[in-house]
Amino acid sequence: MLDLDDGRDLDPVGIATLLAYGGLVGHRSLLQDVESAAAPLELAIPEISPATLSRSDRVDRLWELLCGAVEAAVEGRSSVRCALSGGLDSRAVAAAAVHVGAPGLSFGTFGDPDCPDLPAARAVSAAFGRPHRVDELAPGDALLHEERVWLATDGVGGPASSPGAPTDAPWSEGCDVLLSGCSADVIWGDTAAPGPSPAGRLRKLGVVASPDTPAPPPAPSWAGAGGQAAWFGLHGRQRAVTWSGVLPRLAYTPVEPVVWHPPLMSWALALPMEDRRGRSLLIELLERHAPTVAPSRLPAVKTAGVHSLDRAWRTSPEWQEELRRWASDDPREVAAFRVIGIRRRPAIRMIRQALSRRRDRADFLSRLRALRRWGLRRA
Repeated sequence: MLDLDDGRDLDPVGIATLLAYGGLVGHRSLLQDVESAAAPLELAIPEISPATLSRSDRVDRLWELLCGAVEAAVEGRSSVRCALSGGLDSRAVAAAAVHVGAPGLSFGTFGDPDCPDLPAARAVSAAFGRPHRVDELAPGDALLHEERVWLATDGVGGPASSPGAPTDAPWSEGCDVLLSGCSADVIWGDTAAPGPSPAGRLRKLGVVASPDTPAPPPAPSWAGAGGQAAWFGLHGRQRAVTWSGVLPRLAYTPVEPVVWHPPLMSWALALPMEDRRGRSLLIELLERHAPTVAPSRLPAVKTAGVHSLDRAWRTSPEWQEELRRWASDDPREVAAFRVIGIRRRPAIRMIRQALSRRRDRADFLSRLRALRRWGLRRA
């Protein structure tokens, strides 16, 4: 999409969708008359329905499918790394990788120096007894890799899309595949896709608060209520935002999203809400099949994110200079806002609030910065 130089106009609905929902839904793109070529999710009905199993058997079936997904992901590889946050999802994937004997297995964790994930991941890694690489992020790292993230995500991902981008190159030296548990909290849990950004904020920017987003394909017939909600999330924010954090890595190392493995995903979408709520089935799985890292031994941490972009904007001289340039009266910056159809005055107010510690709006401003790049390209 980024190679189109035929002067095609930006799509106002695509712009509104990105700002309101944090991602694009279905085949929507940011260019008029251009559709995304995202491959459809092709899932078959589960061989064994969760409804036919007892709770205990569902725990074992989830473990069986998880191990199968890891085995498929590491087949033919000689050096496997597992992204490890220390949370429930990543430790389940790590436990399966240990169980199947993934070759050359190591773990990798990144975050701000005071991120709660780092000590939690160290404890989990120590319990597994595998090599563990920990990378602390510098405040300016997101700025250094902003362009690469934008290009890798077809112009949708801003600086908040991939806090781990600085680890891509060094991690690739230690593995030939990276296992990821991305979207697990949606696929086998009860995390719901967030709704649109506050309507008042969007109105100030001149953006339609509830854009007419295209609907995803119908959910599979066997998906339960929680699975249907997950299905919508998978076709929207999970693909556009969660995957935005994965795509920049692909230039260095193949990433295998373990929980997206079709047999595992199909089965997880059919789980009853009692299993999904609070990831209760997953917790039982850890207690039974990986007790050394189960929550009863190593409680999971609650974190708002591994990298605080708002804090980076306030503490990094490089970021402060960049944000001030973005809000300046430079003719190219003024023209960029005009091209994307965003009112400058409220946008500049948001930027200044972020710089002055009055508001935390990194995710939303990150989307604006992604659009700004389109404006600069077309201005």
